[in-house]
Amino acid sequence: MKKLSFFFLGWLGLLASSLAQPSRTVRITGTRLAYPLFQKWADEYTKLHPEVKFRISKVPADSADVLIVSHTLQSTDVKEDQTAIAVTRYAQLPVVSSRRPDVAALQARGFNDSAFRQVYFSVRQESIPSLYTFTVYKRQQPACASIAFANHFGNGQQDIKGRGVTGDDRDLLEAVKRDPSGISYNNLGFLYDLATRKPVDSIAIIPIDLNENGRTDADENVYASLDEVLGFIERTHHPRIPLENVNVLVRKGDREGYVTSFLQWVLSAGQQYNHAYGFINLDGAVAQSEARALTVLNKN
Repeated sequence: MKKLSFFFLGWLGLLASSLAQPSRTVRITGTRLAYPLFQKWADEYTKLHPEVKFRISKVPADSADVLIVSHTLQSTDVKEDQTAIAVTRYAQLPVVSSRRPDVAALQARGFNDSAFRQVYFSVRQESIPSLYTFTVYKRQQPACASIAFANHFGNGQQDIKGRGVTGDDRDLLEAVKRDPSGISYNNLGFLYDLATRKPVDSIAIIPIDLNENGRTDADENVYASLDEVLGFIERTHHPRIPLENVNVLVRKGDREGYVTSFLQWVLSAGQQYNHAYGFINLDGAVAQSEARALTVLNKN
């Protein structure tokens, strides 16, 4: 009888605990290049709030609680019942195969603004000598990173010339690896090995000629390691580096507060994980401003 009573009381305790901490799954979808960082955020947040679960996968945007959009948002991109919040930033760099016979000369010269436009957008200029030939690879379908890269140079994704690649940004990088004449663009998290912090095998990053003097100066050659380039970007905020926000779209009226609490954590404690995945911290003032904007989610 006592054993039965203890069992019954234990069952009641478990029931009370489950009622006190209802489980909730937050569904996240959108730009896949940011999935590894969002998964890390979710894992760390769940350690503090085990009642909250996360599902990060490709699902219809309308069914998601958090929609990742990694390009500049236009007014038509944000619905009336949504709020847009920036949670981190990412940079993209020009990348070629390390098997190019002219790779050393190309890296010594770097790309200035005119070179980017000539190579990627068919603008006829003499910035790049005729001896350099490129097969440009681009995403076959519209994608946030490609939109952001094109927008940086005042173009649309449809203006990027070259051969379309199916798949995602990892497939884009593989196309360049296989072709000694290939060139593309990609984000830091894929260009660098996240463990060694060095560029991944079979690729070479082309430096950006920031002062437009026709060569890569010592203070512009910051691509030997992921941490070096991240530090340079956060220190200088140089406008010639293609840089964009990772935004999330979330619905207003978050009465339960699960999404709001998670994103508040992302904008504070969560920023410490950005560098590990090749992402750039938000400026402190920007993070505070975005956190204030989250308060609208709890309004009726």
